[in-house]
Amino acid sequence: MRASCAPGPRSEREGEFLSGRPIPRAMGEAVSPAVPDLLRRLTIPIAGVVVAVVAVAWYVTWASSDLTMMLAAPSTIGSTNVALFFSLIVVMMVAMMLPSALPMALAYHGISRLEDGRPTKPADVVGTVAFLIPYFGLWGLFGVAALWALMALGLIGPMLMGPALLLSAATLVAAGLWQVTRTKEACLSHCVSPMGFMLHHWRSGRLGAMRMGFRHSLYCIGCCWLFMLVLFISGSMSLLWMGGISVAIFAEKLGVRTVLFSRAIGIILVALGALVAAGVLIAM
Repeated sequence: MRASCAPGPRSEREGEFLSGRPIPRAMGEAVSPAVPDLLRRLTIPIAGVVVAVVAVAWYVTWASSDLTMMLAAPSTIGSTNVALFFSLIVVMMVAMMLPSALPMALAYHGISRLEDGRPTKPADVVGTVAFLIPYFGLWGLFGVAALWALMALGLIGPMLMGPALLLSAATLVAAGLWQVTRTKEACLSHCVSPMGFMLHHWRSGRLGAMRMGFRHSLYCIGCCWLFMLVLFISGSMSLLWMGGISVAIFAEKLGVRTVLFSRAIGIILVALGALVAAGVLIAM
């Protein structure tokens, strides 16, 4: 499925979309007041579960950090190691990305209760999990591929020197410049409005949930792939860098002055890259 990072269609197409897709009617009825109320009631229990899952994921990521770096070495590639490495990267992505994916998961979870505009059905918990599986699966594949490639090139590690440090600086600058591109803004526009995403991309059933989760993951990777390269190259998989990037992604997706905040992050990244490059050039 091809997902274009283009701004979503506006209200005229919303009516066309709703008339042609099997979506809960309440979403077409100006998203009635019952829907936000429902989502608010769902937020507290689900947020509690998410906090627990994220805490466990951060602990596992911390406890297995040395093993993760060891498995990233090309010499360790094997079927068992690949599965373990992929699992650890997925856990790391859960720790970093689940908080920012929570609003989207809540939107799906709440809407799955609607029938004829009323929350008369039990929420589809399995469908919500099905929505999240492609999201973390695709992020896991991205992380594994990126880490193996960077390790094979000798571009990850705490003792980077010379040209490798210049590449670290270049990655920071590239990530900063990416923040002000139209592609970044367009992809981000699909991530900051969970109800809007559901409206434009709704598919019924659990297979439909997986298709929606896959599309959501493509937009999210379009937003954040350079953040991850910054973590891998400049941050050397440091938990401090992981925490900082996770907070930045979460704040960026809150949808409050999104463009301004995104550009502020870009300026900070470019400045950090310039400082690293200046330090390397002075030391050479």
